[in-house]
Amino acid sequence: MENDTNSRLSHLLLDSSLITGTNRPEVYNVKVIECGSYIQIYYLENNKTRKKKNNKELNIKKIDTDKLNKINNSSILAGNTIELKNVIRSKLECQRIAKCNAEHWRTFITLTFAENITDIDIAREKIKRFIYKVKRVYKDFMCLYIPEYQKRGAVHFHLLTNISIDNDKLIYKQEDNEKFLHVKYWNDGFTSVENITGDIKKIIGYISKYMTKDIDNRLFSRRRYSYTQNLKRPKISYLNLDDNKHRDLLEKRLQNKELIYNSPYYDNYNNELIDFNEYL
Repeated sequence: MENDTNSRLSHLLLDSSLITGTNRPEVYNVKVIECGSYIQIYYLENNKTRKKKNNKELNIKKIDTDKLNKINNSSILAGNTIELKNVIRSKLECQRIAKCNAEHWRTFITLTFAENITDIDIAREKIKRFIYKVKRVYKDFMCLYIPEYQKRGAVHFHLLTNISIDNDKLIYKQEDNEKFLHVKYWNDGFTSVENITGDIKKIIGYISKYMTKDIDNRLFSRRRYSYTQNLKRPKISYLNLDDNKHRDLLEKRLQNKELIYNSPYYDNYNNELIDFNEYL
């Protein structure tokens, strides 16, 4: 019953003509991103686009400027700020897609090349062929993958997939050591398969940690992650909390949700203070 109620409230929030992505309100101060069971909320502090929120009335914690000032300044790149912004945005988008499809993930797979393939376009064509072959055997195949460069300069790929380790049409054991699992249809090098267990934080960490540990110029202006088209995507909507209707919609949407993360930060690119909250 609770799930049905939440579902109706979700549709109410997302389908309102006032707040959809294509018909956002003329003035908005909140961005809502729904990622399956997760809800991410960005409370914007921008005097040009909104009236000041009544934080007490909304029961929203006021941004802690002391906490904000303690944020490590090294996180602000002095050089290519736009590229860093794009990398961080890609990482967040990747994490959201992973969360939207969290119930499907079964394995973490790494695909490497035997040859020293350094051309990302060639590498992408090869992984597309791999996905095509897998889909011929497993039509419901789902994956989210990112490229990374090895020390030798070759590209390799990290994938979250819905392939179970019990799927003997796709997964096989190494002959000399059955502890090591591999995936079929990757004919360009080596594979490793790890069964996914544990909480969503670990699963998300598998795929996203590679995206910002180094800002690799070889991926400049390239997609830093890709996915099969059968994955669910995040749903984005916009609210103006000075509007009572929007205020009520948000409060209803957060019923039975628990705040699991809060982080205020300063967006240098847009010159504004933002309070980020994630609920589950």
